[in-house]
Amino acid sequence: MRSRQRLVPCATLLAALLAVLLVPTFGFSMGQRPTETPDGDANATVQDQNATAAKTVAPAPKPEAKKTPEKTGPDRDDASRAVQETMLRQYYQRMMTLDDRLPEVFSRRVREEETMGYLMMYEQQSRRGLLPRFRAARVYLEDLRFTRITADPDMARFRVRGTYSVSVGMAFETIEENALFVLLPEDGEWKIFERREQSD
Repeated sequence: MRSRQRLVPCATLLAALLAVLLVPTFGFSMGQRPTETPDGDANATVQDQNATAAKTVAPAPKPEAKKTPEKTGPDRDDASRAVQETMLRQYYQRMMTLDDRLPEVFSRRVREEETMGYLMMYEQQSRRGLLPRFRAARVYLEDLRFTRITADPDMARFRVRGTYSVSVGMAFETIEENALFVLLPEDGEWKIFERREQSD
């Protein structure tokens, strides 16, 4: 028996954004977060720079530099984690902008169901004339934390917690997230098989 809670359909997760788009929020200011630029050697004198350059004469190669094969395992694991996290970020970006490529992030085992949910939401917003607003939405994921719990060759589980924000014009909404994702490898790519809301 298939559980209806296995994946939260796109329509359910898009409800928060729909409320934002239909009811404008006033009195908020949205600006980019200031980016800190390190001072580095900006205040260094020419003499300091020359002294540093004189000290950086290339030494003879160290024997330790040839030990790259020992790092193959952890490097591969880190690369796999980065690919999985990128795919989860694509899920949020595509979901909140009603991107046509949203169904591609799901496992083929659940893709048909999720595609139907996506098409229903797409048609509803298209009839209401809101589709351009969805497509123009900006999604900010900086405050989401992606924690990999399981990292097997056949499955990966991620806990995604924190908040993400969506803005369209003067409308801005911050959404709380606490979910468990199960990813499966398919044809050399990782896909979402399951998403469960977490209570703790």
